[in-house]
Order: sequence, then structure tokens, then C-alpha cells
Amino acid sequence: MKISKASWMILGAGVFIIALTGLGVARYGQVQEQKKLTSELALSTTRLNKLGVNTAQPQIDELKEDVKDVQKRIGEIKARLLQSVISVDVTDKFYEIAGFYKVSVTGIGTSAMSAQPFEDISCDVISLSASVSGTMEDIVDFIKGLNDNFSTGFIRSAQLDVSDPLASVVSVQMTVYSYRGN
Repeated sequence: MKISKASWMILGAGVFIIALTGLGVARYGQVQEQKKLTSELALSTTRLNKLGVNTAQPQIDELKEDVKDVQKRIGEIKARLLQSVISVDVTDKFYEIAGFYKVSVTGIGTSAMSAQPFEDISCDVISLSASVSGTMEDIVDFIKGLNDNFSTGFIRSAQLDVSDPLASVVSVQMTVYSYRGN
């Protein structure tokens, strides 16, 4: 069966009209979606402008500065607390050794912590001064034991008052090192 030229034209025109209609419907859907998205974008932009993000920036900067100040103060407080903890540790160890050697600590004091290298190692140093009483034999054993058992400290001086061998008094000056780290 042979189709005439006019039939081919009508068939071609029909296919063209169907394709054109399909493209038109697709384009209409795209235009509607674009209008919807444009409307939502405009609404979102309006909401953001109302929030005043730009006016919040100075507050954010101010809060960041406050955080930096607080962190600096926390570092200073930690350093003071560390010094107190080390000082307490030093005096506790001193009292522990004194108790072992049966002598009485009649006075004790520590200096502020200072940085001082010990053979190229960064250390914190605390000086300790104490007065201790007991029998002369116990005091001599205590001084020797203090030097042997206080692993991070050493005795700088010990002045012994032996007016009464049963109630002798010694004044001890010590330096105690604590590892500082980096």
C-alpha cells in the first residue's frame, strides 16, 4: 500500500504538532517551577534580612574577644593552681619524711615557683625553708633521709643547734625541682 504525498504531509504535521505540544507542556512546567523557586528565594532573602545577620557580626566579634580574655584568665589561674599543688606536694613529702624519722616540723615555708633549667631540662623550682626539732640522732637521720628520699630536691644548707642533745633543732634550706615540660 502506497501512501500519498498529502497523507505523508498530514502525518508529519500531526507528529510535529504532538512533539510541539509535549515541548510546550514541559516548558510550562519549567516556567512554573522557576516562578515557585524565585518566590521562595525572595521570601528567604527577606527573612534573612529581617534577622539582621550583618548587625550580629559586631556582637560575634565582641564575644570572640570575651572568649579569648576568659581563656587567658583560665591559663593564669591554672598556673597559680599548679604552683599551689606543687607547693602542697613538696610540703606533704617533707612532712612524710619527717614523720618517718620521728622529728617534729615546727615551721615550714615555700617560695613562689620559678622557672630554672636543670642540665638543659625545663624545670620549675621551689625553695623550702623549715625548722625541725627532735633528738640529735633523729635529726641527723632525718637530714640524711631527706637528702636520700626526696628524689627531686636537695638540701642547700642545714644548721643544727645542739645545745640540748635530747631537744635539738635544725634549720633546713632545700631546693625542689619539678618537671615543667615544653
